[in-house]
Amino acid sequence: MNYRHAFHAGNVADVHKHVILLAVLDYLLQKPKPILYLDTHAGRGEYDLRSAEAERSNEWQYGIGRVLNVQFNSPALRRYQHIVRELQSQLRSTHVYPGSPLIAHSVLRDMDRRVLVEAHAEECVALRKCMRQQHELNLTINDGDGYHALRAYLPPKEKRGMVLIDPPFEASDEFIQLQQGLKTAAERWPTGVYCLWYPLKAGGLVNPFYAALKQSGLTKLLLLELWVRPIDTPLGLNGSGLLIMNPPWQLDVHMRTALNELLPTLAPEGQGGVRVQWLVS
Repeated sequence: MNYRHAFHAGNVADVHKHVILLAVLDYLLQKPKPILYLDTHAGRGEYDLRSAEAERSNEWQYGIGRVLNVQFNSPALRRYQHIVRELQSQLRSTHVYPGSPLIAHSVLRDMDRRVLVEAHAEECVALRKCMRQQHELNLTINDGDGYHALRAYLPPKEKRGMVLIDPPFEASDEFIQLQQGLKTAAERWPTGVYCLWYPLKAGGLVNPFYAALKQSGLTKLLLLELWVRPIDTPLGLNGSGLLIMNPPWQLDVHMRTALNELLPTLAPEGQGGVRVQWLVS
């Protein structure tokens, strides 16, 4: 599959992922020491919601298009709205959606190190162009394999930070690569905070992933899932999950509140759901 996230930018999964990404980073940034932010499948950095790809799917209309102007109570949701609006203002367009690199970059400090990895050559060129417009201090962009980056950059000299592993799920064995990648990374840097994105689709493809992680010996694994239609609906992407290893204190409590408030906006038909559960405590 010739993957392009432009077809999916700003969709339900992006909203879900970026709300949690910001919450984790905000927690890590409470301490004055520098952190590492490693994004193994970074994408192109920003996405034009008026592009042919975005207009063909219109997935953003059911994601960011539904949530940006809602009055939420959750601080995590209000924080997400503020960052997206701020970046759109900087990019001078309300029709641009910022990807994970830009969202993370917007809250990281000068002393924090950013490492962005993107395997697709065209997407990596776009990422370099996007990030050239930003402050480039402590920024590394590589056009390589994201899973290999887990060996190359871990453990970090900073000893604190987070790794976002957000693969495109092009390969049939992506869940296996994801589980093995986490195990390899955790062996090198057991105290790091890891955020793994995965799709929720019909067929139970995620179940062997859960089982392998339970048997891996890894601990402190938290599932944060949101779906907007029954998970067994044979329509493609029904929802998404983030598995967090070594999550910040009370992230489960705060995200349960945030995701339950977010759900009715993303799934107004009432067919969705939220799961916040420890896979391994």
